[in-house]
Amino acid sequence: MASEPLDAAHGVEGAADHAGTAFPPFEASTFPSQIFWLTITFAILYVVLSRVILPRLGAIIEERKGRIASDLDEAARMKADADQAMVEMDKQLATARADARAKAEATKAKIDAKIAEASAAKAEELDAKLVEAEGRIDEMKAAAMGNVSSIASSTTAAILSQLGVTASDAEISSAVSKSVDGVAA
Repeated sequence: MASEPLDAAHGVEGAADHAGTAFPPFEASTFPSQIFWLTITFAILYVVLSRVILPRLGAIIEERKGRIASDLDEAARMKADADQAMVEMDKQLATARADARAKAEATKAKIDAKIAEASAAKAEELDAKLVEAEGRIDEMKAAAMGNVSSIASSTTAAILSQLGVTASDAEISSAVSKSVDGVAA
């Protein structure tokens, strides 16, 4: 710490010695040498930039322009290929849909034909059974109607005997026949 005030005092004295002189770059006596070295430095910098750095930068920029142009050309080619593939895919899809529709219609027609054939066979079978059943019904109806006359005659005779009325079998048969014929018609 003791040395600090001494250094500070020495710094003040050194500053006082130099206070009388100007800042060296601003001294008029050094301007010619400064201009000389500025000119030499500028010339060297200009030569290095124009002969070395700028040609390299230009080559890099041209290379990048070429790469970008080729990438754009490649992208355009790929897009054209993708568009062509899309058109082909649409054509194939349309063809596949048409084939599927045609196959579905053909299958439907076959199934409809089989259903119609099976329906016709069943209809014939049912018609045959219906004719057979109608024949049996007619037979049973005829048999029942034959029995109805005899049953009606015996029932009428029983009712009349209960009521105390007497009638001959011919009269009863005639009356029952008229009634049965009227109902059957």
